Amino acid sequence: MNNPGHAMPINFDLNDLQAFRAVVENGSFRKAAETVQITQPALSRRIEKLESALNVKLFERTTRRVSLTTVGRAFLPQVERILDDLDIALMTIDGVGSTRMGSVTIACVPSAAYYFMPQVISEFHKLFPKIRIRVMDASANEVNSAVALGEADFGVSFSVSVRPS
Repeated sequence: MNNPGHAMPINFDLNDLQAFRAVVENGSFRKAAETVQITQPALSRRIEKLESALNVKLFERTTRRVSLTTVGRAFLPQVERILDDLDIALMTIDGVGSTRMGSVTIACVPSAAYYFMPQVISEFHKLFPKIRIRVMDASANEVNSAVALGEADFGVSFSVSVRPS
């Protein structure tokens, strides 16, 4: 984001980010589709949706290979961080979940609270219905502070810096 005070609307979901990472890791749409267990056309649609939502081109595609654009290379570390943080959060929750009771506090930026967390929380509640999840709506700086001060068990925020090519 060029202006940290104004978040870009997010019109994509975790599955789209996972598809993006899978294409990068596998170097092809076909192999990535196998990894995320969807058809290749469905994976292509996810990538097109993500590119359209961001209004950027993330990949250079030829008949022989797929490579990241400059914007795609800048976006990749952020996507990896988001997905890795969610994996860590789910493992943390799983540790709490072994008691099958308790609560977890998640500090997150409004866009994550609106677009990503409902899907994560819904899946989590299917596995651990007695664990209460509290979501703190906060700015990126407040997310960091809440986690550092122990007010939240973990945080989710975005920090995307895209330079024109």
